[in-house]
Amino acid sequence: MKNMDVKKLYYFPKGMAHKIYYKQKMGEELDLKNPRDFNQKLHYLMVNEIGKKEARLADKYLVRDFVKEKGYEQTLPKLYGVYQKAEEIDLEKLPEKFVLKTNHDSGSIFICTDKNTFDFASAKQKLNQSLRRNFARRHLEYHYKYIKPRIICEEFIEGENGNAPADYKIFCFDGKPECILVCENRQEDLKLSYYDLNWNKLDYVKKQYASDNIIPKPENLDVMLKMAENLSQGFKHVRVDLYNVKGKIYFSELTFTSAAGLGKKQTKEALEYLGSLIKV
Repeated sequence: MKNMDVKKLYYFPKGMAHKIYYKQKMGEELDLKNPRDFNQKLHYLMVNEIGKKEARLADKYLVRDFVKEKGYEQTLPKLYGVYQKAEEIDLEKLPEKFVLKTNHDSGSIFICTDKNTFDFASAKQKLNQSLRRNFARRHLEYHYKYIKPRIICEEFIEGENGNAPADYKIFCFDGKPECILVCENRQEDLKLSYYDLNWNKLDYVKKQYASDNIIPKPENLDVMLKMAENLSQGFKHVRVDLYNVKGKIYFSELTFTSAAGLGKKQTKEALEYLGSLIKV
């Protein structure tokens, strides 16, 4: 049977659409009555629960208000501007280093570390394309349809050697952190590592995607975990993404549907265990 275009599936009844799409992407049946692993539980939540409440927090601009309400304003990167279209951006008014990104999708991020070499014309074109994109239709993540597309310009958080810093993705369930995912070589050959709350490495990743490195335990890990706990209260599952640069913690984003429920890099055992933590 020929695969159906996800953009057409978007207009199907949710349950039917997800069953078809999951089979196409994962090669197995999706049981929405008795979902088992982490991926399947996320699809259950997308079909039955996740909506406008989560959309406000998945919005990379509006979530800043939520972070302030929770008492973590000091962790927010500086905000230089918010734009309805790329033509509104005045490059002369921006600092030498900054980040441009859209608030409603994933991957539309442009990092400027030198305005003299930054390809602003290309960035503007791609940002405007992103603004027109209905990200909800990409993987049937319906809550993104409630987000008003904008471009935001934020402070560039500089890691070692002038590169973007490592991000710590803290998986939380019912307001309790469970494990931390660290991603390496995002721009080249992505490698993943999971750690428990005491920073012991977990065997959660398939061999071909697993990092051989032992990532140093971040400074203030206990503070990061407490922050993730506070930000994740009231949700069956949310991933709290943070940076930690020389002991200073920065907020990145909240994610409710990791990998759109199509994760293939984790082991079966890891997916089953993490899935058991989502109560549906």
